[in-house]
Amino acid sequence: MSAVSFTLPFPPSVNGLFSGKARRYLSAGYKAWKAAAGPRVPAGLIAGPYSLDLIFDRPDRRARDLGNLEKAVSDLIVERGLVIDDSCCQRITLSWSDAPPQREAVVRVTVQPFSTGQQP
Repeated sequence: MSAVSFTLPFPPSVNGLFSGKARRYLSAGYKAWKAAAGPRVPAGLIAGPYSLDLIFDRPDRRARDLGNLEKAVSDLIVERGLVIDDSCCQRITLSWSDAPPQREAVVRVTVQPFSTGQQP
């Protein structure tokens, strides 16, 4: 399979994925995001090493930790069967788009096989 690109709704931060202290439960916001985002992940399978490129729109002007936004997307592409496991990811590129803050912010996702000639 070659590169696959698609758009998802802006994901929740890793800080908002779970609730509970002794046991972790999916938060209501994370469940809602997965329900909205899941059907947008294309069918297919990248079976082996892959790279992940995520470009996020800013939903507002608040300072945000870009690294905290990747986990929900990575877990979703595993859950939907696009990749076998997120441990197969060899490179992750995260960036903010140049677009001004948008009410309906999204993340543009590109997943592609990672060839052995590339530097991780």
